[in-house]
Amino acid sequence: TIGVATKTLWHHFARFNSGQYFNDHDFHVYLEKHKIEREPKTEWFNFGPGKEDKSEELFMKFTFKKYDDTQKGITSSYELRAEQEKAVQMAYDYAKNNPGGEFLWNAKPRFGKTLSAYDLARRLDARTVLIVTNRPAIANSWFDDFEKFIAWKTDYKFVSESESLKNRQPLSVSEFADYSKDNPDTARRLEFISLQDLKGSVYHGGQHDKLHWVSKLNWDLLIIDEAHEGIDTLKTDIAFNQIKRKFTLHLSGTPFKAIAKGNFSEDQIFNWSYTDEQEAKNNWDKIERNPYEELPKLNMFTYQMSNMIMEEINKGAKIDGKNYDYAFDLNEFFATNDSGKFIYEDDVVSWLNTLTTNEKYPFSTDELRNNLKHTFWILNRVNSAKALATLLRKHPVFKEYEIVVAAGDGRVDDMIVNEKSLDRVKKAIKENDKTITLSVGQLTTGVTIPEWSAVMMLSNMESPALYMQAAFRAQNPHKWVENINGKEVLFQKENAYVFDFSPERTLIIFDNFANDLNSLTASGGGTSAEREDNIKKLLNFFPVIGEDLDGVMKELDYSDVLTIPKQIKATEVVKRGFMSNLLFANISRVFAAPQVVLDTLNNLKKEDQGKLVEPKEGIDTKDIELDSEGQIQLDNEIVINKTDAILGDKIFGIEDLVTGSIDSNDSSNLVKETVRDILNSDAIEEILNESKDIIGATNLDVDSTKRKLKSDLENELEASLRQKEINEANAKKDYEEKISQIKEEDEKKNLEKNLSKAMDDILEKFKEEVKEKTSRVIENTTKEFVENQERKKANKEKSQIEDDVRSRLRGFARTIPSFIMAYGEKDLTLANFDSYIPDHVFKEVTGITIDQFKFLRDGGEYEEEGE
Repeated sequence: TIGVATKTLWHHFARFNSGQYFNDHDFHVYLEKHKIEREPKTEWFNFGPGKEDKSEELFMKFTFKKYDDTQKGITSSYELRAEQEKAVQMAYDYAKNNPGGEFLWNAKPRFGKTLSAYDLARRLDARTVLIVTNRPAIANSWFDDFEKFIAWKTDYKFVSESESLKNRQPLSVSEFADYSKDNPDTARRLEFISLQDLKGSVYHGGQHDKLHWVSKLNWDLLIIDEAHEGIDTLKTDIAFNQIKRKFTLHLSGTPFKAIAKGNFSEDQIFNWSYTDEQEAKNNWDKIERNPYEELPKLNMFTYQMSNMIMEEINKGAKIDGKNYDYAFDLNEFFATNDSGKFIYEDDVVSWLNTLTTNEKYPFSTDELRNNLKHTFWILNRVNSAKALATLLRKHPVFKEYEIVVAAGDGRVDDMIVNEKSLDRVKKAIKENDKTITLSVGQLTTGVTIPEWSAVMMLSNMESPALYMQAAFRAQNPHKWVENINGKEVLFQKENAYVFDFSPERTLIIFDNFANDLNSLTASGGGTSAEREDNIKKLLNFFPVIGEDLDGVMKELDYSDVLTIPKQIKATEVVKRGFMSNLLFANISRVFAAPQVVLDTLNNLKKEDQGKLVEPKEGIDTKDIELDSEGQIQLDNEIVINKTDAILGDKIFGIEDLVTGSIDSNDSSNLVKETVRDILNSDAIEEILNESKDIIGATNLDVDSTKRKLKSDLENELEASLRQKEINEANAKKDYEEKISQIKEEDEKKNLEKNLSKAMDDILEKFKEEVKEKTSRVIENTTKEFVENQERKKANKEKSQIEDDVRSRLRGFARTIPSFIMAYGEKDLTLANFDSYIPDHVFKEVTGITIDQFKFLRDGGEYEEEGE
């Protein structure tokens, strides 16, 4: 108040009506929750002329802890769009028919999941709603929709102590407790906490004494936002298992793993895809503003960079006398040496030059560069990003761009930038007309950089979820103003781009994206027609422009998406003179082949060390059977008998050892020490030695199994220990709450006895659980060990048979170029070359007749066992 003329209007003691004192900061927070303007960096609040009395009115309400008129929000009504209404209704119906159930909204970003989730909470008449996310920063999005659409028309209060909301007006847990005491019949809470905080709580498997009330409350609705992140881990499962709730709603845009694992049935999923969004955008015919109008259309351009290293492809590799095909690898292409430079630096420089000179590439003209002022490039290694940054800064075109390395510590040429990656990117874009952001995993999810117009995929990213999340970084809406002939013109981003340099991988992921977020066609399900239809729909709104076999860029159709990966392999087969093993990818079909096929193969000459030789014996498939996935089918009875023979009654001696180990080890190392004692026991030693005799396991096999046993035991026992500690923490907390309200010594002693008994019971339950789990893990691991060994032996036989068949087919393939050279005409193709060759010549060279060849190639009728 120095230098300020003041006038005292009122004064009161800084004390609540309950008698508890408070400080000025507490009252200032209350004023901010009522949106009273505060003078920056001062303790002055501006109530406005003639509203001085309101200051005292709010003070009195604060002393009585009145929060009724906080979070009144902005009066804004809403009406769900048709697709949002469908999502809410499906989840509502499922919740009503399946108490305790779970539901998934598989909905692309910008669907409006937050508002829709609030609407579901209202329809379910949920009084207690818990929102958990692995990404605390999105708390603001939840608070924005609450403030705009929910606060003013419901009794809900937004409760959170998240650091992300420190400048907003959520109620703290204690403030809501005070509010609910005054409004027991109407108080409703929307609680927002981070998954990190939840897992850190001692009542949810962590180490910190916090969030006890989360496990004590009965929640009407649990909402897990960004459900594909940080979920499905031991610690997360333990944390969520402590939450008592009536229903769970999962929100995710890329739940590939959950759908593939079958975590949700078809009636537990609402789908809203990129295709749905773009269809809605194009078909919008209502008077109100199209909510999807600002969302750009994605376009994918895919190039076959392996053409740049054709010499390597042609050479292939020979290792231990076996022929291996060269496969282009983006991570290897951008690999660095010990000095931090690219191993293939000349090739990388050549690639950068091609990007900026060849007109089919993205940075080749001024017009294209203007459309790609700010782009996001993803690599596999930090050193690769640093090396590429160095080359870009020296490049005649890319030196005009500000290069931001969002990887590791941001260090390039010993220059350390301490700002966070996101802040550095935003700063670079603000200060520079053109930027390139190089990332190794950072900024690929949950980040909005509106200016980014393209993503460059320069790593072997094979996860469809990670790939598409990264791709959608370019699809954020963006508007900007440019001065054209002295006039300001408003522009809007209409298109966003993904540039990829591994078409085989890209198109497989595109197929995944079209089909694997649909429970009907996920994991290879559905009919070919259904899968093709999904790809057709996606291509309408997410066109893929790729190189054909002549290197000409064209828009791909659904058949291209499905066949080009195969064509790429076929092209490499031809370039290798038909000696590529890619030609024999389906060799395992021989195990289901009829005898007539085996007889024909027996007549083929074998290729050995580049020469054709007569086979010494026929093909014997040894009655090996494969399942639909091409895996060996084992005799389960043999596995069970060998497992029982190895285990015997040895496992029963481990139980006493487990109990003794738990009693003697310190709790901080309990799991590791107990597992160590188990693995060092005579019983385990006997089991592993027995496996050498019964299933022929080697020392390496035994060591590998022992490591797996150790890992599985530690995971299972860790889960039990965490639950034990949670139960102990809850028992202690209940004791502390009760004893703080008791004055009689006898009652205190009874409470202490009860606590001691509860602790003993928890320990005994833990011991029994550990003994049961230990036995189960040892049995399962031993059975799996037996299965693996039996499968290894069977696969060795399978591999030898396949090598035999492959060598015969390779011998046949060697003859194709010679036939083409001898009988080649302009109309001759691989499909008809056999029609140009005399039968006696064909049989003399190959060992089989043309009819036998056609039967192998095309199939046909045959007789077996008289039928």
